[in-house]
Amino acid sequence: MRDRQTAQAGIQDFTSLCDLPIPGLLPDQLREFTIEGLRAKRVRHFSPHALLSGLRASDGGKIIAVDIGGDKLSACYFIIRGGTVTRAGEVLTCQADAGTGYLAALLAVSERARREAAPVGISFAGPVDGTRLVAAPNMPAFLAEFHDGYGGDFARLFPVVQVANDAVAGLMAGAVEAVRRYPDARDVIYVINGSGLGGAVLAGNAIYAAEPGHLPVAAELNAFGQRKECGLGGARYACVEAVAASKAGVEDIWRQRTFRRLSGQQISDRYQVGDRLARDLYDNSARLTAHVIRGMAEAFRLTADPGRLVVVGHGGIFYVPGYGDRVIDILEGAGETPRFLFTREFTANMCLEGAAVAAVN
Repeated sequence: MRDRQTAQAGIQDFTSLCDLPIPGLLPDQLREFTIEGLRAKRVRHFSPHALLSGLRASDGGKIIAVDIGGDKLSACYFIIRGGTVTRAGEVLTCQADAGTGYLAALLAVSERARREAAPVGISFAGPVDGTRLVAAPNMPAFLAEFHDGYGGDFARLFPVVQVANDAVAGLMAGAVEAVRRYPDARDVIYVINGSGLGGAVLAGNAIYAAEPGHLPVAAELNAFGQRKECGLGGARYACVEAVAASKAGVEDIWRQRTFRRLSGQQISDRYQVGDRLARDLYDNSARLTAHVIRGMAEAFRLTADPGRLVVVGHGGIFYVPGYGDRVIDILEGAGETPRFLFTREFTANMCLEGAAVAAVN
């Protein structure tokens, strides 16, 4: 699925990522991708093919989907129509610092769900165990209030609810779209590259949460000498996320090199007018993202039959012109031919759609 964006036409000094020589994949980096290193955890059974059949049989059903993030809570209606979950209106939106006010918003959603007998799906930006929250590092105010009032369990707040980590929710929605487009697909790798770098895997009918961004980065791929420590579990090495992620990597290294703080969009704009540092940062990031995809495929033994595999790319960095194509080109240069989807092609809010899919599942 190529995105060959050409916003740079006519800029003499511009060199697209896709015009650069294609590098190989590094065995030393790929060896870091093991089930143990990825902290892979099986979180649920999921069959996108069965879900599609269920959707076709549930035409007209109504769902409330909730996306709970670090600075915003959104709740929307979804209707099942023609075998898809279709957004059908907003319930409420709550902007907050540290999750302040989230519980009051969820109580309002709960009242509406009970009144309308609507199942609820929740995508949460943090680890969960069933319907319970495990942690909420970016929402301490909400976590404390929710634990005090409801023991941290959404099942005590909603009569019918499914809860998923945001990466798992995104994978579920991505997998449904993958099998809708490619009926022979059985395995899905979901890669998120935005503030951080994360991912999840559908292997057969099992979903695994993973931490690909927190593996050590090989010296050759740490081209700008990132020294920021990973921190996860006390790790003191520079990790993949700190080099490859749009915010934690590209923006941070740009600030170190230029002593100027720019957003990812501003750095992308610099790349599009010929800035070599911006281009090289995105090129190095794309190389690492290609290693993430190949490494996860090897760790979960998804390379034997690549015709079953679809890769779903999500996050702001995939809006950078040519970035997704650069990742594909690097993998193809290494003999890989995975099918790709980019979430910007089919949804405006992956987490909300994933929450709706979770509710149906």
